[in-house]
Amino acid sequence: MPQSSIFKIGDIMFRLIFIAVLFMVGCSSPVPETYQPLPSTISIEPFSLYNQDADTIENKALEGHWTLLFFGYTFCPDVCPTTLAELNQVAAKVENDAFQVVLVSVDPERDTSAKLKDYIHYFNPKFQAWSGELNQVASLARQLHIFFQKQPFQDSYLMDHSSQIVLINPQGQYEGFFTAPLSVEDMVLLINSKS
Repeated sequence: MPQSSIFKIGDIMFRLIFIAVLFMVGCSSPVPETYQPLPSTISIEPFSLYNQDADTIENKALEGHWTLLFFGYTFCPDVCPTTLAELNQVAAKVENDAFQVVLVSVDPERDTSAKLKDYIHYFNPKFQAWSGELNQVASLARQLHIFFQKQPFQDSYLMDHSSQIVLINPQGQYEGFFTAPLSVEDMVLLINSKS
């Protein structure tokens, strides 16, 4: 076989492989840069909290829809209001009706259901706000790799807390998280790809 024929066959094989790779990449859903999927989903142990309407909330409240879960508190001076404003932008662009946003308060000492209701409704009346006994909040936070602790500040205190947003799947399992700096586009892209 002449050498030019070998080069032509090699060139054709290279082009076919290249096209196949492009096809495979084009067919897979891209993982947004700010999203960190877990190697495998994690089932969440039973918990009991209350929501902004003083209703009891348990694991069942995480089932049947995609959930973006954020840990914060109503007295938070900066990260929490900024994050909730970004989550409101996400909610406006998500096409999936089976979707919810939940704020879990890490400050149950001050965040009563009435306080949570006023606070969360300012951002979006469809959002949920939960809190409960400190040990229940801490147990849920630990399972979702969230850190928080009280820090004295002047005559009161602030709460240091993780700022990632946790993604819970419709089976109520921890699937991954979004890291700061948050991207509204990344969250919308991922949630819309799940519908």
